[in-house]
Amino acid sequence: MKKFAWVPFFLTLVIAQDNSLFFSEYAEGSSNNKYLEIYNGTGGDIDLANYAIVRYNNGSTTSENLYALSGTLINGAVYVIANADADATSILPHNDDDGTNTGATWFNGDDYLGLIHDSNGDGTFDNSSEVIDVIGLFGEDPGSGWDVAGVTDGTKEHTLVRKSTVTSGNTDWSASAGTTADNSEWIVLDQNTWDYVGSHPHTELEAQDPALVITSPESGSTLYSTDVTVSFTVSNFTVATSGGDGHVHYAVDGATTVMQYTTDDIALTGLSESSHTVIVWLVDNSHANLSPHVADTVAFTVSPSPDYITIAEARALAVGTDATVRGIVTTPNYQTTNTEYGLQDATAGIIIFRYGEVLTINVGDSVEVTGELDEYNGKFEIVPSGASGITIISQNNSLPAFQVITVASLVANGEDYESELIKISNALISSGSWPSGGESSNLTITDDAGTSTVTMRIDSDTDIDGQTQPQEPFNVQGIAGQFTYSDPPTDGYQMLPRYYTDFSPAGAVAPTIADITMDPTSPTDEDNVTISATVTDDSTVASVTLTYDAGSGNTDVAMSNTTGDTYAGTIPAQSSGTTVTYTITAVDNSGNSTESDEGTYTVLPSGSVITSIYDIQYVSDPTTDDASPLDGQTVTISGVVTAEFWGSSSNRYLYVQDAEGPWNGVVCFEYDGWDTFNFVSSAGIANSVAEGDSVTVTGTVDEYYNLTEIVDVTDVIVHGPAVNMISPAVVTPGQIMTGGSDAEAYEGCLVKVDNVTVDNADLGNGEWSVTDGTNSLRVDDIWDYYYFPDSGQALAGVAGVMTYTYSNTKLEPRLARDVVEADGTPVRLQRIQQVLHSDLIKAGVDEESDMSYMIGDTVTIEGIVTMPTGLSYAGDGVKFIFQDEQGGPWSSILSYDPDSSAFPVLFEGDRVQCTGYVYEYSTGPANMTELFITEPVNILEVGVALPDTADVNTGDLRWPTEAEQWGTVMVRATNAIVIQNDLPYGEWSIDDGTGKVNVDDDSDSISVWQEAVGRPPVGSYVSSIRGWVYHHYGSNADSTAYKIEPLYVADIEFGAGPPSITDVSRDPCVPGVDDLVTVSADIVDNSTISEAYIYYREDGGDWNATDMSNTVDDTWSGSIPASGTDGAFIEYFVKAADDGADQSEIKWSEFPDTDNGNYLGYNTLSSALTINNIQYSPWPNGESPYNGCDVTVTGVVTGDTAQYNSGYAAYAFQSAS
Repeated sequence: MKKFAWVPFFLTLVIAQDNSLFFSEYAEGSSNNKYLEIYNGTGGDIDLANYAIVRYNNGSTTSENLYALSGTLINGAVYVIANADADATSILPHNDDDGTNTGATWFNGDDYLGLIHDSNGDGTFDNSSEVIDVIGLFGEDPGSGWDVAGVTDGTKEHTLVRKSTVTSGNTDWSASAGTTADNSEWIVLDQNTWDYVGSHPHTELEAQDPALVITSPESGSTLYSTDVTVSFTVSNFTVATSGGDGHVHYAVDGATTVMQYTTDDIALTGLSESSHTVIVWLVDNSHANLSPHVADTVAFTVSPSPDYITIAEARALAVGTDATVRGIVTTPNYQTTNTEYGLQDATAGIIIFRYGEVLTINVGDSVEVTGELDEYNGKFEIVPSGASGITIISQNNSLPAFQVITVASLVANGEDYESELIKISNALISSGSWPSGGESSNLTITDDAGTSTVTMRIDSDTDIDGQTQPQEPFNVQGIAGQFTYSDPPTDGYQMLPRYYTDFSPAGAVAPTIADITMDPTSPTDEDNVTISATVTDDSTVASVTLTYDAGSGNTDVAMSNTTGDTYAGTIPAQSSGTTVTYTITAVDNSGNSTESDEGTYTVLPSGSVITSIYDIQYVSDPTTDDASPLDGQTVTISGVVTAEFWGSSSNRYLYVQDAEGPWNGVVCFEYDGWDTFNFVSSAGIANSVAEGDSVTVTGTVDEYYNLTEIVDVTDVIVHGPAVNMISPAVVTPGQIMTGGSDAEAYEGCLVKVDNVTVDNADLGNGEWSVTDGTNSLRVDDIWDYYYFPDSGQALAGVAGVMTYTYSNTKLEPRLARDVVEADGTPVRLQRIQQVLHSDLIKAGVDEESDMSYMIGDTVTIEGIVTMPTGLSYAGDGVKFIFQDEQGGPWSSILSYDPDSSAFPVLFEGDRVQCTGYVYEYSTGPANMTELFITEPVNILEVGVALPDTADVNTGDLRWPTEAEQWGTVMVRATNAIVIQNDLPYGEWSIDDGTGKVNVDDDSDSISVWQEAVGRPPVGSYVSSIRGWVYHHYGSNADSTAYKIEPLYVADIEFGAGPPSITDVSRDPCVPGVDDLVTVSADIVDNSTISEAYIYYREDGGDWNATDMSNTVDDTWSGSIPASGTDGAFIEYFVKAADDGADQSEIKWSEFPDTDNGNYLGYNTLSSALTINNIQYSPWPNGESPYNGCDVTVTGVVTGDTAQYNSGYAAYAFQSAS
């Protein structure tokens, strides 16, 4: 039954042959419909007596089931072993087994199968050394089955067919199974598919669609040549001048299409030093795009050659050569009288060394070092001439990742790791003594029971000597060192720990999960989704689990180790509109576990038509008709948000673009404001979307006075941050100005004009214009970007989105960063400080998204000193604040130096010019953008009028979305009451009715005043308080991260005001039907309380009043009569008046704020409280009537944080009804 007819066909198909057999088909069908197929593509006949099949069930490594084969398998034929009871029509006619080996088919999806070749002819089949092909992972029980080609449980209840490109067996099951249909060796078919048994290969099952892939350069890369070569591959499509399937088109930056009739590299010359996008696509012989469109895009940046080289390039230079390198400082100083730091960039590591001088830099500093290259006992160094040879670029940077290596690898490949951060796991000390305090010591360590050893150097200049010797085995990290007298220096490599904390117990560190990816990135309801991640551990990874929730609870999927440290698992296809959340949990062999952040995606409908924005916008002749060809039609677009609505006029404007270049952008307009729109996201309904988010929008195309918009939007799905962001197209004013050659094409698109000058600073209505010397472009202000144009001012560039209003095309910058000053001119403070509103929303939670986008940049700034030197607390150092003369949000910055003599004496009103680098001073949740000044402060002018003080509400300084814009800016709050005066660190709080904010005593003047007279009494009326806003310590959770810092006592004006009512309580807190309820409150005033009352009502009836009396100190009390009614709802509030002293009239206060419809209340019940009683609130503030009361309620537990391994102990419960 051998199929000789296949032989000539196969010989024409396979170019490379192998001398081994392999599994070509596997079926795990229903009931007994199971078989294995073995293929001979070796080029010769094979005696099967030297082969056997082995089966291990359910992860066993000891219970072997061996089935020796017999007979001869001719070249190009297959050998089928089928279950004796398999389908008699479709399977058994192809069976080559006589029943001897039918037991080989007694497998389920979780059983390991191996094909063994007795290669040494000793008659023994050894699975450990002679296996040549496998299905499944030896020793692993996957549960139901192993995933194959991205199909969950692919080995269970499926038929697997080997691809024609496979020519030999593969003992790496993870690589063989793959994670996607493309990288797997197998084609996964439905259960009980037996159409292909009995022959091999089956090219008809494999994709034959044309494909084009750009292989170089990498997308997102930075290139340092204006000549760029673009390489690409084409498959299943013949590119030729004639006689082929078609040819290639490409375009650079959306310019003219270029035709090419070969697959040769595309040579681009003379590109500008800017961002570029190249798209390459296939067309047929009529120059028409293929359907579906076959294309690939690459984006890259051409930059000037840097004036420094990589550390790897420096290490390749000769000793004695001068070089400049940049990197991150990775170690403290290993010397006390000299300088010795580790420095590492993305390419290599090196030592910064200087003899006889201690240069101070810190771990995490990003530095540029210029010096002479040297080598000392094998260790490569760069030797700066002094402090001038080191420039600190930024501070508090993350360190490069520690490379986990073995002792053997360090010994054999030490030069590859020299001066880089490394980590060795499960180490033992084989010789040497742990050093006492003040001593250095060389110890010998091993991680393989002594087979490989290396020196671990404990330096006395670290904090390690004198500490307790770590318990063995331990993990140790540090940098790789070298000390040798050999020439050439090829030995003497060492492990150099930096701190005592570089030691940890072996197995004590939880696994690390990184590089999480999703494929496909925009799944439809037909797509299985493969989640991949890199998982590493200091010991052994025991398991990796993908947990997903598609709305019906959590489902766990075992992730398989595909290659190296990569693990993959598959989420099956879900219905359209489903939001899927997922996490990855990794567990090591010591039981330590790590859970990843939650990932999400929303499933798109298959077959739904996504309209390209190009098809909406493109018109052949805009001069005769610029209306969209789809005007009035409902469309669904998918693209990237290029301008978020936050901050735009009435929050109405949202720009989306689906590709770079012309015709690919559009504005989505929502008249009522997008901040009230229900966006669908993985977290549920949200009222926000961020610049850079990938979105799907459904709405109607509309022409509004010649502006193409998407209006009447019904659905927006937010998929999260886009993988490929949209870069602005670099254009000229002549292209996009009113009537410009490409004005219509770039409508709705993100663009940028470079090297322009302000030619009209005020066109009215907030508009201005720029020119490149030939043409003028109008710039508008839909968003606040805090640029104040001056005629003649040179700008390096202006970016934004394009619109058309009032008969003009206009460029709309989105943020201060979009208007960039020309090189050599001062950078305005607002460009350093302003961040996106969507980032401020995140900052309240992640405590980092409010950081400056220019962190680490060296800038020159001009401003007016608003807080002088020497006035406020700076430890042993000095600090001052200066502000842009325009004032307002984002306009100020603080500079600090630990050296108190670093700055000259500066006074308020000094106009200064300062040069330094931008960095963030972080304290808990607070990140304050500061300028670390690196050059002498230049005083340009004295006695300048201060910028206007901004008037704010106290409630504006409680959360990053409102408060961050006022960081270090001088603000004023008015008509506030002192709420607390006993807070830690000399702080007290005020509230003007919009929310409280803390007042701090950072100023020496305020601190001395408070020590002398105390903090103002609670209830004091603050008619005005002026100070700068300090983002410092505190907590976002209780809105104490922002504080007002008055400079002088005169900045605080106290005045007479209405009484302050606080600490209102009642007794009993949970009244019964017959209980008299006593209400108490603290009532204070700058003078005397003249009268106080409790107003109460029952079930919304008329208000009644009862007197309150002063019982003790500032406490007033009164009583509400018993209701006598079961189930009555009592509402009440407290009202008090002062005596009118020091003011024009008697003033009244109420608590709570009844003007807004808020009251206090309770139920009078004869039965126990229900959850409904404590949850129900009829008031706008939503406060429970039983806030602050001890209550007892019953219900059914619906959620428990313990189920989610949370450190936060809580559970939710609900009434049984």
